[in-house]
Amino acid sequence: MLQAIRDKAQGIFAWAMLILVGIPFAFWGINNYFDSGKEAPVAVVGDRDFFERDVVQAYQQDLANLVGLGDVDEKHLKRQALERLVRDELISQAAAGEGLAVPDSAVRAFIQTLPYFQTDGKFDKDKYNVMLSAQGTSSPVFVEQVKRALLMEQFQRGITDTAFVTRQQVEAFFRLKNQEREIEFVTVPLAKADEEVSESSIDEYYRSHPDEFQSPETVSVNYLLLSLDDVAKEVKPTEEELRNFYEEQKAGFTTEERRKVSHILVTVDPAKPEDEAAALAKIRQIRERLLKGEDFAKLAKETSDDRVSAEKGGDLGVVTKGGMEPNFEKAALALSQGEVSEPVRTSFGYHLIKVTELTPATTKPYEQVKDEVAAGFRRNAAENRFYDLGQKLTEFAFEHPDTLEPAAQALGLKVEETGPFTRESGEGISADEGVRKAAFSEEVLGGKNSDVVEVGADKVVVLRLKEHRPAETMSLAEVRERIVSLLRDRATRQKTEALAEAALKEMGEGKTLGGVAKAHNWKVTGPLTVRRDASGVAAAVVNAAFGTRELNRPIRVALENGDQAILRIAAIKEGEAAPEAEKDMETVRQSLARVAGQREFAAFMAEMRRSADVYIKPDQD
Repeated sequence: MLQAIRDKAQGIFAWAMLILVGIPFAFWGINNYFDSGKEAPVAVVGDRDFFERDVVQAYQQDLANLVGLGDVDEKHLKRQALERLVRDELISQAAAGEGLAVPDSAVRAFIQTLPYFQTDGKFDKDKYNVMLSAQGTSSPVFVEQVKRALLMEQFQRGITDTAFVTRQQVEAFFRLKNQEREIEFVTVPLAKADEEVSESSIDEYYRSHPDEFQSPETVSVNYLLLSLDDVAKEVKPTEEELRNFYEEQKAGFTTEERRKVSHILVTVDPAKPEDEAAALAKIRQIRERLLKGEDFAKLAKETSDDRVSAEKGGDLGVVTKGGMEPNFEKAALALSQGEVSEPVRTSFGYHLIKVTELTPATTKPYEQVKDEVAAGFRRNAAENRFYDLGQKLTEFAFEHPDTLEPAAQALGLKVEETGPFTRESGEGISADEGVRKAAFSEEVLGGKNSDVVEVGADKVVVLRLKEHRPAETMSLAEVRERIVSLLRDRATRQKTEALAEAALKEMGEGKTLGGVAKAHNWKVTGPLTVRRDASGVAAAVVNAAFGTRELNRPIRVALENGDQAILRIAAIKEGEAAPEAEKDMETVRQSLARVAGQREFAAFMAEMRRSADVYIKPDQD
């Protein structure tokens, strides 16, 4: 979501505000909360009734966020939507019962930070009113919706932000995290199965696993593409316009001055003002020595109280505006290369400053950057034209929903086409997720033009279905080789597992891990010490090693590549109770407190739901 929302988005607030100002904004309507008439409610929370249309619109909001993610269980999603409405209302009523409130000023301030209602980074009241009007919502209603979401967030934080963990709990975490295991394991490599795969096995697998052999649903579309770059190519600026634009944008063609300085510092203790005169006298003596020809770097090493820079001959690197105290900066920026300043007083004491390198600011002449200037001018000039053409494209696509030709002729665009693509991937414009969502929308699959879809910041497209191929089961002939490979792989893994089990049995009868490995010519790894975050050892082996505290009992572990491992834990070493850096202790404490807060809030919600006056119509379960 947008950064203004990210800064607050935790828990309830994240999805509450998504509903308020995200994609589902288009579905929102005040009539969901009022004017319920005589319709029987599907749920009642305290004195608040919810009706079928409330659930449907909440369901639509969730569904809008799942576009492109494949088929969804409509009944399950509607149940989730109803549960969200109930949960939302329970929190809202609990917050009101606690006397919590959000000032109108805080709501206004938050709304004004939403980029949806901003122009050039500032709140645009006209845009705000237009957007609300377009959705059939008034400002007071929207303000109340935002206030409700902020109130719910305040209530949740009252629980989650008060959770805490003790130092003992944090130390227990680090003891567990830093625990070590001494392990040894044998790798049982894949054993090739010699049996041929029978036709009956192939046929049986094909018939019993039809979902594995579905060709993906695909579409191909015709489309009109409007590009800002193409619009810009039609702009023909005059020489005078280009030169004026160059002057306006001159800063963009200017390289700032680069000034590297060194210094010698004689400090003054703020608590000892009587030392002021002595420090000033000392810095003046050093300057006299410099004027007589002594080396600045050598004197800095010998006399400067800034021991860090003194070791480098007083070098402070490149000075930039705003990077130093004002007095220091003013003096440093006024010096010529090689010049040494008069004593300069700062909060640290007295400085002598020398500019050791100076690269003056330079501006590229117009003739050198003319092509760049022309490209920038054309792009700037094209933006308004691009917006107007985008509006026309929208109008023509809407007024002629069964064809792209009128829009193409009116705007001078060419109808182009894509190859087949799926909901998950495509090439060209179909590589854009928004394009794929539009292509698989009900409108486009139903034969209508799509809405205008933004592709990046400088392109828009309108789509029209060319061909739709639903998912279907591929023929046995098409997938036969894949099935043969799957069955061979399964047989190979089963044979390898059998070998590993036989080895475990041998060890149970008294053979050692090394003895079994030697008999079968298998590789032995270890002994070695590992931690939970160990690298270089298969994750499955590490997980198994930390999944038990039994020593010297062999364990069979399946590896991701099909190999098997036989693992033995030789020793367990308890971990240190604290990290090397105290800041890591604090980071973990905050993380554990956050988890504890979320757990406490979940438990609170469960208890509130259990004890609240909640009725849900039976057929909604």
